[in-house]
Amino acid sequence: MPKTQYLQRMLIGLGLALALAVPWASATNYYVVASSQQPSPTPPWTNWGWAHTNLSEVVAAARDTDVVYVTNNVTYWLANQITVSYAMTVRSWGPGGIYDPTNTILSGRYPAATNRHFTLNNFGATLAGFTLTKGCENSGGSIYLQNGLVTNCIIVSNVTYTNGGGGVYMTTGSGGVWNCKINCNTTSNVLGATTNKTGNGGGIYSANSGGPWWIANCTIAGNSTGYGAEGGGIDSRGTAIISNCWIVSNLASYSAGAIRMAAGSTCYNSLLMGNTAEGYPGAGLGGALRMVGNNSLIRNCLVVHNRAAINGGGIKGDWSLKIQNCTIASNVAATGNGGGLDYSQNGGSPAIENTIIWGNRGSGTYSNYYIAIGTNTFTNCCTSPNIVVNSYVSDVVNTITNDPLFMNTATNDFRLQADSPCINAGVNREWMEGAQDYYGNRRIDTFRKTVDIGAYEYLCPGTLFIGH
Repeated sequence: MPKTQYLQRMLIGLGLALALAVPWASATNYYVVASSQQPSPTPPWTNWGWAHTNLSEVVAAARDTDVVYVTNNVTYWLANQITVSYAMTVRSWGPGGIYDPTNTILSGRYPAATNRHFTLNNFGATLAGFTLTKGCENSGGSIYLQNGLVTNCIIVSNVTYTNGGGGVYMTTGSGGVWNCKINCNTTSNVLGATTNKTGNGGGIYSANSGGPWWIANCTIAGNSTGYGAEGGGIDSRGTAIISNCWIVSNLASYSAGAIRMAAGSTCYNSLLMGNTAEGYPGAGLGGALRMVGNNSLIRNCLVVHNRAAINGGGIKGDWSLKIQNCTIASNVAATGNGGGLDYSQNGGSPAIENTIIWGNRGSGTYSNYYIAIGTNTFTNCCTSPNIVVNSYVSDVVNTITNDPLFMNTATNDFRLQADSPCINAGVNREWMEGAQDYYGNRRIDTFRKTVDIGAYEYLCPGTLFIGH
């Protein structure tokens, strides 16, 4: 998925901050190979001929600006977690020196052992290019991220049993996860409890004590929470910036199949598809999203084919959320209202604009949306039935009730056809200058100068290029 200019600026700024945070020093390269490849490791392990076979000991010896290279085509069995306390890089080494996460595997050995893979607690620490699997710990089954960056990793089949973050637990500092696959992790209580909450954030949990945390260009799929927990893919209690991600087929036992978003959290240019809020015990709210904090924001996102056991098949909203230029379609509230959007709890002043809410299903009268609390505003949206000012809706501008005319919902193509009433029907905002739509095209194109409604901008036939 294309990177937004916002994301590019963010990463450049992060890289500059890392460079300024670490004093210049002459870096040392360290090397790690499999025990079968090295009969006699020789300190200080600074070339392949002297390479060590114990990753933990090498990381303990490295300092700021050092790099630890780990050869590929090996599964390394970890006896305990590895703590990275310096501004070093720990990375895989594949053919030609590239990252090789598929063939460089670090196993935490669960269920034979219960330890995670890494704790990162330096803002300049980088972990890159590994498959991290079979980790198990009470906070973060694979990674406990206090500060630092995890990039180009596959974080798969890890377990946490108390505090959340089946794959990654983000806590007091800041940093991020970039270009990773975070799949099939869980917060199920593997140590036996079945009646208490067993941790939120099947894939990632970010605590409210740290941040900002960046989650960018990631695939987050097939993760799940245990009994009574939230955020099948991500649970963001602190300030998280989620961008250019595919968050698909995650399961929350209680609510928020894809993401639970707290105050100040944002989600940009992302796909939320096929997620489920199961409703065990008793809730089932927000098949894709549960937005529970003031000023939580979702923008340029595609929210489709999600399911909630009760209300809010696409989004369950609380407090003063913001939804901008999104397409919310083909979601289901199985036994309640608001197949697309439910806003009926913990009222605030939410603002929804330039958004399509169409083709969703609920068991009650209100299939696309259900509004029963707060002082909501709708600006240039496309939905049905028509939104009217009442005791819960304070302002409505330019609602379109005609079919938005998606390209082909059967093939999940939610772009707009040429005769869609949503083309050039939005309201321009300052944030759109230089921004991209969900697909990576210019949010306001050079020719028509007016934004479209929904996650996609329509491209005229014969367009030769798109300016970025």
